[in-house]
Amino acid sequence: MLVIKLSGKALSDIDALKSLCEQLQKQEQEAIIVHGGGVEVDHILKALNFTTTKKDGIRVSPKEQMPYIASTLAGQCNKHLQGVAISSGLKAVGLLCTDFDLCKVEPYPSEYGQVGSVKPGNNAVLASLMGQKFVPVICSIGLDEQGQLFNINADEVAACLALTFKAPLVFFSDVKGVLDKNGELIENINEQRCHELIADGTISEGMAVKVKNALDVAKSSGAPVFIASIFDEQARLNLSKLRRIGTTLSA
Repeated sequence: MLVIKLSGKALSDIDALKSLCEQLQKQEQEAIIVHGGGVEVDHILKALNFTTTKKDGIRVSPKEQMPYIASTLAGQCNKHLQGVAISSGLKAVGLLCTDFDLCKVEPYPSEYGQVGSVKPGNNAVLASLMGQKFVPVICSIGLDEQGQLFNINADEVAACLALTFKAPLVFFSDVKGVLDKNGELIENINEQRCHELIADGTISEGMAVKVKNALDVAKSSGAPVFIASIFDEQARLNLSKLRRIGTTLSA
């Protein structure tokens, strides 16, 4: 099985999503799909005249905004993606990342509002659902033990699930992978190569953060992590083989 994390741009392209889901159905690939939806959240908050603030790249999520953030991610985005999956022949079920105690919320400091990180919980119920051929479609909204809503980075949710299941993780966005200085795809990166590429400026800014996090997951899970474009047909076709999927990161 594998964990697939969809970026906002991947989530907004119905044709690409449908192609991905059809490929999973055709290959009978056991998968967990994780998504966020920052663009959609920005739109709804702006329409409601809320101010969006980011701190250290993290969306500050005040309690008064959480009903709208949660309804956008767990409602609009999750049900849209679940619908595409169902129309592609998958037995998709939409979930919060904390349903069935799958992930446990760890709150950020109070200045971030209702923002949290997650740690692995109990995978028994989800494993049972997947044993019945269900495909979980999981959003990055969680509930703590007091029933409070938390906004969680979708990359963290995907990483948590990859660790829970010791599964390969695929980050699908609109970028074909990690590129060298000539814009060519780097097919394989290990920890030493990662440090070299960051030091010489080949990997920088957001991609540097993503690559470091991906390598941490690869080391902890013992499974590879991939960064690829959802628009790359070859990457989609190779999911069942777990090879030549954008850039492969391994411990």
